[in-house]
Amino acid sequence: MRERAAVPSALELLRRHAASDTTISLLLSTVPAALSLLLVPLAGYHSDRCRSRLGRRKPFLMIAAPAGLLAMVGLAASPTLAGSLDAALGSWSPGLHNCRLALFSLFWATFDCAAISAFSLFNGLVNDLVPAGLLGRFFAVFRIVSLTIGIAYHNWIFALTDHHLREVLMGVGLFFCLPILAMALMLKETPLPPDAAPADKTERRLRFPLDHVLACFRHRSYGWAVAAFVLASVTFSPFNTFYLHYAHAAGIQKATLGALTAAGYAVSIVSAFAIGSMADRFGAVRVSMGIMTVYCAISAAGFALVSDAASFRVFYFAHVVISGAWFTAAASMPMALFPRARFVQFNSTKDLMVIFGTILVSSVQGPMLDLSEHDYRYTLLAGTVFSLLCVVCLLRLRPSSVLSNRR
Repeated sequence: MRERAAVPSALELLRRHAASDTTISLLLSTVPAALSLLLVPLAGYHSDRCRSRLGRRKPFLMIAAPAGLLAMVGLAASPTLAGSLDAALGSWSPGLHNCRLALFSLFWATFDCAAISAFSLFNGLVNDLVPAGLLGRFFAVFRIVSLTIGIAYHNWIFALTDHHLREVLMGVGLFFCLPILAMALMLKETPLPPDAAPADKTERRLRFPLDHVLACFRHRSYGWAVAAFVLASVTFSPFNTFYLHYAHAAGIQKATLGALTAAGYAVSIVSAFAIGSMADRFGAVRVSMGIMTVYCAISAAGFALVSDAASFRVFYFAHVVISGAWFTAAASMPMALFPRARFVQFNSTKDLMVIFGTILVSSVQGPMLDLSEHDYRYTLLAGTVFSLLCVVCLLRLRPSSVLSNRR
């Protein structure tokens, strides 16, 4: 729900506020990522050591879900709340525009932290319950459901944001929260593995688990694995952050963009199970590396050739399909690389490094685009460079260097 509906809706809200590229990058990426630096490893550390009647993961998921819902409701009401805040502050007010951006930042950061934490904990739950030989196909089905939501949103909902943005944002919050709560209530966690992290009964305060994070890097191959995930994230981040502005600059109507997105998702649905099966058979690392190589070529061609609406449509469709194939293939890659008993520890540390990379890139991309007078082709150049570096890191992850000790 975050990727398929929340981000496009939030971009539309920022576009209405006439936010600069720097502001969009800061509010949509940098601020939430900075907050997640503390939240993700903290949630992972305490989830590993949680011993409750509900299990290790579900108590945290049942906190993240309603937090995300409340944040989206606040985001929907932020234009009205901004007017009230501006009036209440009077001469102390920084202005209506800045009040709107401040409230957007508050509510979006809260939602993003809830969504990132929920996804990290969900992956831990999957790792606990799903057999290793089925992970590729499990995440293929997961992607099919996700892409179906994306098709529905872009075909029937996206255009409604012109006149019903508040209702759309509230609906996104509900569809984020309710399925997580339903899963948590209906699913029973299996008994703990014998080598699970011990419960920490003596340490009650919430502290940042620095030793917990640093321990992962004692494995030589872990650095290459983390670098690959970080580079993959920042490969797609610049274009995904500004695709709506790029499309508007190229003269693409919102309905056309929604149809292209839905068509790309449809292709991804058709290919998802085959990609998941290939990941189970040949290894998620090999399949992901091949897909990222293709994306590198597509992104380089886009940087050189995208110059009008027709060429943008071709590249955008290819971007949706190939990036979707990457997310399908790479979804089970952490489970293939990290030890099962300490999966959330390794995975949350990886997420922490991804957040660092997101902060670094998002803090640069907005100002650079403003300085370039909004030449969004540079988002494709960034994708070319980062995808090439990602392939180099994946090449270093030979089977002999894999961290996993899965049974």
